[in-house]
Amino acid sequence: MANRAREPKWSLTRSRMFEECPRRYYYYYHFAPQAGSHPEPDDELRLADEMRRIKTLDMWVGEVVHETIQWTLGEIGTGNVPSEDEIRSYARQRLSNGWKASNEQSWRKCQDDNHPNLFHHYYEIPVDKATTDRLKNKAYTSLTNFVASEVFQQINATPRDRWLPIEKYASFRLDGLLMYVKFDFAMKDGAQLIVYDWKTGKPTQDVTRQLVCYALYTADKWQTPIDNIKVCAVHLHPEVELKEHPVCHEDIEDLRSYVKQGFNAMVKCLRDPVNNVAVVDDFPTTENLRQCLYCSFRGLCSQGKTAVGDIEDLAEVDIWEE
Repeated sequence: MANRAREPKWSLTRSRMFEECPRRYYYYYHFAPQAGSHPEPDDELRLADEMRRIKTLDMWVGEVVHETIQWTLGEIGTGNVPSEDEIRSYARQRLSNGWKASNEQSWRKCQDDNHPNLFHHYYEIPVDKATTDRLKNKAYTSLTNFVASEVFQQINATPRDRWLPIEKYASFRLDGLLMYVKFDFAMKDGAQLIVYDWKTGKPTQDVTRQLVCYALYTADKWQTPIDNIKVCAVHLHPEVELKEHPVCHEDIEDLRSYVKQGFNAMVKCLRDPVNNVAVVDDFPTTENLRQCLYCSFRGLCSQGKTAVGDIEDLAEVDIWEE
């Protein structure tokens, strides 16, 4: 491809979305991005662009936890170690402000992480107190567990010149295919490089392949033998669980096979693979109708429009106060 922006790409997120619903994949990666090239997009394209930015409540809370940890490490990097109360206060403010901004649809005027477009607000779905209590527990417990973890103590004790810079759009190539990765922290420990990725969700089978991707990127980025790289998933909720995965040849071959198979399936759906031309009818909808209930594009997809759900109303209070 002459243009990197049009070059075929792969990430675990793309692959997971395609496997769950090719139609959603089409809307997210092929249709909605076209809005940026149309000065006055039609209603369908405008809606797709809005829906592409929707975040589920759990996704958003997980991002706030990651952002709070990033802020904490940034403060430590400048010589200021925030207290647990300061860390929780930072997260609480982000949650409270983000909830209010989404409820007021501030994202229509300002599109950034401070003005999220939350699924329940967009589709006017009431949120019950049990859900918000669960989300609060997820956020604050994750942060408490992080501060109390041995991983945090090790990072804090490591000289700052051994912390490695993390690229926002990190990528490497596997068999010529551009692969995108996104992890949270990396540092040197003697001849070894350690990569950490914070997790607020439950462990999944995807984690191993994700860690292999991180290891391959790290080996390429910092020219380090794969045997000298330690990749770790740090699960923060409900308890801290460190999953370290030593990457071996079999893991790399498994990833190579998985990527090739998944990428070929995506390409087969394209009407014109050379020019990356996609047509909606070539991307079938999921057979798991329950997924439609939580799909960001449920208001655009004919199948998604039939999704229904009953959730209790939420009283108008600042739900992020403890």
